[in-house]
Amino acid sequence: MKAHLQRLIAYGTGALALVVVATAAGSAITYAVMHGTETLTHLGNSALQGIGMAIGGCLGSALVLRFKVARHYVKGVLKEVSEKHA
Repeated sequence: MKAHLQRLIAYGTGALALVVVATAAGSAITYAVMHGTETLTHLGNSALQGIGMAIGGCLGSALVLRFKVARHYVKGVLKEVSEKHA
């Protein structure tokens, strides 16, 4: 039952993320169409900012996952040590 709930939450949050991304893309396209010359003026700068945010997000996610794996490893080692001494 727990795995079913986790899968449901994962699909739900994934669907929500897709809706947010689609909304943002639609908004960006609408803005670009309505403000053509201004969009082209700031395109390079905005693209670099977007790339920087994407890289920062990936690095942040990787760090969080590494810390999670490290905590899991330490818990496993401590559990093994306590089982050997018990």
